[in-house]
Amino acid sequence: MKFTRPSEFNDPFDCDPEMDAHKHLNYIRGRKDLLKKAGDGLGLSPAKRIQKKGVMLKRLEIALQNGEFGQKLVKDVGICSLSRDLLNLLMWAHYAKDHTGFVVEFCIPMQAQTDEDALKRLIPFEVKYEEEKPIINPYDDERVNSDKQFLVKGHDWAYEQEERVIDYLREHGIHCYERKMILKSVIAGMRMCNDHFDILKNTVEIMNSELGINVAVYRATPLKGKFALSVPGRDDLSSNSVRTHA
Repeated sequence: MKFTRPSEFNDPFDCDPEMDAHKHLNYIRGRKDLLKKAGDGLGLSPAKRIQKKGVMLKRLEIALQNGEFGQKLVKDVGICSLSRDLLNLLMWAHYAKDHTGFVVEFCIPMQAQTDEDALKRLIPFEVKYEEEKPIINPYDDERVNSDKQFLVKGHDWAYEQEERVIDYLREHGIHCYERKMILKSVIAGMRMCNDHFDILKNTVEIMNSELGINVAVYRATPLKGKFALSVPGRDDLSSNSVRTHA
């Protein structure tokens, strides 16, 4: 699965909350350890650090105001985006190459022993959709600010019903996950050609044989008389089913 860094998202507002510059400056002024760390990063001696404290704080203020500070905080974080709704027409059009691609369905156990295990199981956090951008307050709990940073998007994106796996441990990129544990099915788009569908089925069959699992392959079809999809062979994926799937 791909874990993307926020700067590569198609939404420039994503992972870019407001920063309370005044509170951040006051917070850092009271944290000598942070000023020391910043000075060490610039290769400054203790005397030079004291001498340049005002300049460093001014640069920080500018970085807070222009967004550079926030972008540096998230540059090494990787995010894997999932959706609870695998029948949404917009999602198929936007992210499955106009219904010619496929959806991978997971059944994720929401408990893990370690952070590494949670990442391999793709245990996600739910995204909230708001009209106003959240404001990061340095005096708030770290988890509260993390949620504001990574789990709040503009209300226009609510149709995605997104959940995110947030990776602080590894760099962004392609990472393995526990296919034997969480991979449930693969659903081809209604416009996937027969040749590609045969390749997809063959690939899944090889994987099933290698891993000793039984992942099913389906094909989405248009629901007659409606702007909607259904999945033959899956009673839970029809117009009458509840369309919230992890």
